[in-house]
Amino acid sequence: MKRLLLFILFLGFSFSFISDYLLKAEKLFSRLKEARAEEETPYLYGKVKGYYDAVKLYSIEYKEEGIKTLFLLMSKNAEKAVRGAYTNREPLTELIVFEPRVYFEEYCDGIMDECFYVKHYEKEKFIELVDYFSLKKRIEFLRNYEGKYCAPFDFGRAEALFNAISLELMHEKPDEKILISLREKLEPVLIMAEEKLRYAMKKELPCYRNRLSENVRYWKP
Repeated sequence: MKRLLLFILFLGFSFSFISDYLLKAEKLFSRLKEARAEEETPYLYGKVKGYYDAVKLYSIEYKEEGIKTLFLLMSKNAEKAVRGAYTNREPLTELIVFEPRVYFEEYCDGIMDECFYVKHYEKEKFIELVDYFSLKKRIEFLRNYEGKYCAPFDFGRAEALFNAISLELMHEKPDEKILISLREKLEPVLIMAEEKLRYAMKKELPCYRNRLSENVRYWKP
């Protein structure tokens, strides 16, 4: 009975904690709407939405640490989105990358008397679960080739969800269910951003062509 009461109290605390953050999120979106951030700063608005997607996934699993971390990032990007909407500034914000430790495992063939080494990563099972290095490459492609201008909302949202995956991989014991849910949420958004950017590149749309000419001195010949 005592354990049951403690469990009920814990659930009550968790619901209260989660509800509090969801209410705070509603207030952030009200501010974004007032500033017309969806139109004025679509990349940052997308990033806020991506973090909110992640917060909701962590809420389902009652992961308080994840909620706090992601809500903090959500708040920071919301502040920048509102400020940028009034000042016509929209800089790229955080890209969080998990850099796993690398080690090599030796294998020897007793018959041929030869040895070779196989490269491994820490948390390899979790990295492979979400195909992390492929996701990283795709996000960097969007970041380096004007995704912010040609697919701002989708890119921002995708980048936030990727950051959430990176942060989860940094935990001592990543949560497989959370990782899979984040990957499933990220994939269609990432595909949409890639398709929009590749279309802009193929058609040489102004969002891509104009930015390319502005930054020409930074490009290698």
